[in-house]
Amino acid sequence: MQQKYLPFLSFVFLLIMATPFESGLRIQNSGRNAVVPTTSYLEMIVWTLIAVISFVYWIRITKQNEISFKIFRIHFILTVPIVLLARLNLLIRQITARNSEDIFELSTHLKIVVYSVFSIFCIGQMIFIITLVKKR
Repeated sequence: MQQKYLPFLSFVFLLIMATPFESGLRIQNSGRNAVVPTTSYLEMIVWTLIAVISFVYWIRITKQNEISFKIFRIHFILTVPIVLLARLNLLIRQITARNSEDIFELSTHLKIVVYSVFSIFCIGQMIFIITLVKKR
């Protein structure tokens, strides 16, 4: 396998990992006793963004553009935490709830986790956009 396919395949792996298989995209019954889907909006937003990134890497591969693997590694490492947060959101909330003394401490811990992961993700996407603009 050629090394140029590594970015595309890595983000396809992240796309599969971010796919909400448990409730996903099924139609819910709207009514008084409607079932609330377990898929959060965060999972759907992350899945959409990873799908777009995978598509952009695929386009870059088909055009035979040079991909900087140093920038790709940085982008991939900065994208993984948001996928893990989206998929393990309930687990992270349960762990912080067990280790917190009161509700204010719990909300503080959750804010720290979410804001740090989101800022890391935004930094990774800015790097990705900057390298796309530079390469054109």
